[in-house]
Amino acid sequence: MGAKYTYDESGVTFFYFALTVLSLLVAPATLFLLAGKKDSDINSKAKTPKVRTRKLKTKSNLPNIKFGLVLLGWFLIFLLSYKVKNTEVAETVRWDPYVILGIDNGESEEVIKKSYRKLSIKWHPDKVTQNLKEKAGEMMAEINRAYKTLTDAEARENYEKYGNPDGMQTQSMGIALPKFLVEAHASPFVLLLYGILFGFVMPFYVGGWWYNSTRYQKDGILNPTMGIFFKNIREHISQRNLVELLTAASEFSEDNLKYRDSEEAALNAIAEKIQLVSRRYAVELFSRSKKFTSQDAWKANVLLHAHFFRVQIDDANLADQQQQMVGTSLLLVHRGLLQIATVHMWYSCSSLLMNISQMLVQGVYSHDAPLIQLPGITWENQPKIFKEKKLYSINQLLRLPAAEQRQALSILSDKQFEEAVQYAKAIPRIEFPRVLLTVVGDKVITKDSFVTLIVKVKVANAQSKIVPRGKDAAVLDIESIADEDTAAIEQFTADHAKVNVKQSPPEALCPYFAGRKDSQWWLSFANYQSGKLVVPPILISNLATERVITVQFQSPPQNGSYRFQLSIKSDSYIGCDLMQDVEMTVVDRSSLPAEPQVDDDISEPEADSIAGQMAQMRGQQAVARGGGNDSSDEE
Repeated sequence: MGAKYTYDESGVTFFYFALTVLSLLVAPATLFLLAGKKDSDINSKAKTPKVRTRKLKTKSNLPNIKFGLVLLGWFLIFLLSYKVKNTEVAETVRWDPYVILGIDNGESEEVIKKSYRKLSIKWHPDKVTQNLKEKAGEMMAEINRAYKTLTDAEARENYEKYGNPDGMQTQSMGIALPKFLVEAHASPFVLLLYGILFGFVMPFYVGGWWYNSTRYQKDGILNPTMGIFFKNIREHISQRNLVELLTAASEFSEDNLKYRDSEEAALNAIAEKIQLVSRRYAVELFSRSKKFTSQDAWKANVLLHAHFFRVQIDDANLADQQQQMVGTSLLLVHRGLLQIATVHMWYSCSSLLMNISQMLVQGVYSHDAPLIQLPGITWENQPKIFKEKKLYSINQLLRLPAAEQRQALSILSDKQFEEAVQYAKAIPRIEFPRVLLTVVGDKVITKDSFVTLIVKVKVANAQSKIVPRGKDAAVLDIESIADEDTAAIEQFTADHAKVNVKQSPPEALCPYFAGRKDSQWWLSFANYQSGKLVVPPILISNLATERVITVQFQSPPQNGSYRFQLSIKSDSYIGCDLMQDVEMTVVDRSSLPAEPQVDDDISEPEADSIAGQMAQMRGQQAVARGGGNDSSDEE
C-alpha cells in the first residue's frame, strides 16, 4: 500500500500542534517569571533604615522583554484555542456497503438483492421529484456500487481485505504543517530561520551556559578563587590575614570591580584616611598586604577597610563598588572560606571568619565595642563614652535605669538617644535554657557510643512568642525533663525529629550594609583539648523566638572527663555571641546495667534430619526421632 503525505490545508491539525508546543513553553516560563519576581521582592527589599545604599543601576530591558514575550505567548494560546474551538473538522466516514443497502453484515445474497431492488425503486431518478433528482443520482451510484461489491466475488474479497472494492489504495497521511511552509518560494526563509535558530541562537546560549558552569562552583564562587583560598588558608591564621586573603578573590578582578588607573588618586586618599583612623582608634595599623600585591587586591583591601572604619567615600562609583564588594565578600566568607575551615574542623579559624561576617554586615572593625552598632555612636564619641561611663556593650546599657541610660549617652541628642535605645532593645539577646548530652536509652555515656547533644536556643527579647500546638509542644518540654529520665529523653528525641517549627527569619539591623540582610546564627560545638570542632557548625537561619537543636557525634574511645565549648555566633551582630562550657564523663561499658536474659526455646535438631547430621558432625547433640523423648517424659 503506497503512502501519500498531505499538508494541513485548513490549519486544523497545525493549530493543535502549535497550541501544544506553545503551552509547554509558556506555562513553565510564566511560573519561573512569577517565582523569580516573588523571591526578588522578598529577599532584596530592606525594611530597616540604611545609612549606605547602592546606586540604582539602569534597569535592564531583559525582564521587560521576558514579560512581553510571556504575554505574547498567552495571547497566542488564547487565539489558537479560539481557532481550534471554532474550526470545523471534517470527519472521514468509512464507506460501508451494508450501511448503504440498510442490511446487516453477513446477510444472504437473496436479502442483498431484495434490499437493492427496494432502494432502486425508491431512488430511481424517474421516481423522485425534480428537486431530488441530483441527490437520487448520487444515491443510485452508491447503491449500485454497494450491490456490486457484495455480489461480485472479487470486489467483495477486495472490500473485506482492504476496505475498498477496487483493491489496495494509496494511504493518505497528514502532516501538521501549513502547506506554505514547504512550498518552493518559502524554502529560503524557512532555511534561514533554521540556520539562525540552530546555528546561532542555540549555540550561543549553550556556549554561555557551559562557559559559566566551568567558571563557577555550585555556590556561585569562581573556581580560581576557591583555588586561592585552599592554597592559602591555615588553621592558625590571624583575622587580618583572613581579610587579606579575602581581597585576593578573583571576583574583585572582574570588569565591574577591577582596579583602574583613573582611580589611583581617590584610592590613595581613602587609604590615608583609613590609616589615620586606624592609628587613632584601632589595634592594628592599616597597611598594604605584603602577600597579595596585585592592584585589584589593593583596591578591594582599601574599600573593605573603608567600610570597616566607616570612612566616607566621595566618589559615587567607588562607593557603589564598595557595597558590591561587601556583598560579594559576605558570600565568599559564608560559602567559601567558612566551608573550607569547617571541612577541616578548624574551630579558631571558623570563629574568626564568623567575626569577619559580623564586620561586613555592621561596618565595624575587629575588637570594636558592640555599642558602635547603635545609631549616633561613632569612632569619635565611642571612646569618650567608654572612658567616662565605662560603657562597652549593649547589655550594659540596657541594664541601666532609663535616667542613667540618658546620662550615659548624653553626647547624643534626644532623638538620637531614643533611636539608639530602640535599636539596642531590638538587637537579639541569646540564652541557652537547656543543654543536654545523652546517649538515648542509657543513663551514662560510654566510650565509642553515639552521643546526642540537645540544645535549646532562645531569644530572650523576642517580639513574638511560640504558642505550642500539637507535636510542636515537644519543643518546649525539654527544660522540664530530668537528666536521669532516659525514657522521656528518648521520647523527646523521637518527637522532635517529626516537629517542623516554621519561623520567618527577622531582618538584621545593619544600616551600613546596603540591601536586606536576614539574621542568621552559627551553633558550634568544639573540643577544648584538641581545639577542633566536634561537628560542623549548624547554621540556624530562622531563629525568631526559640529553637531546639539536636546533633549526634561519637564519644571518645577512652574513659575520662572531657570539656567542650558550646557557642552560638551571629552572622550579623557583634557582642551577641554566647559561649558555655559543657563537661562530659565517659565511662566503661561495664557501668551499664546487665542486659535481660532472653529465654531460648529453640529445640535441638532431630538426629535423622539434615540439621541433626550437621550438628553431629560439629560434635553437638541431636535428638532421636520417635518415642525416646516421649517415654522419658512419661517416666
